[in-house]
Amino acid sequence: MFTLIVLGLIAWFVYRHFAQKKRNANRQNWRVDYRHSEIKPVTRRLPWKDIA
Repeated sequence: MFTLIVLGLIAWFVYRHFAQKKRNANRQNWRVDYRHSEIKPVTRRLPWKDIA
C-alpha cells in the first residue's frame, strides 16, 4: 500500500511538471511581441480633442 502511495505521488509530480511546461509553451506561443509588429498596444486614453 505504501508503495502505491509513493508511486502515485511521483506520478502526480511528473504530471504537474509536464502540465506546467505545456502551459508555459502555450503562453510563449500565443504572446504578441509588439516590438516587431505594426500593431501597437493602446497604453493611454485618447484625449477628447483627438476624438472631436
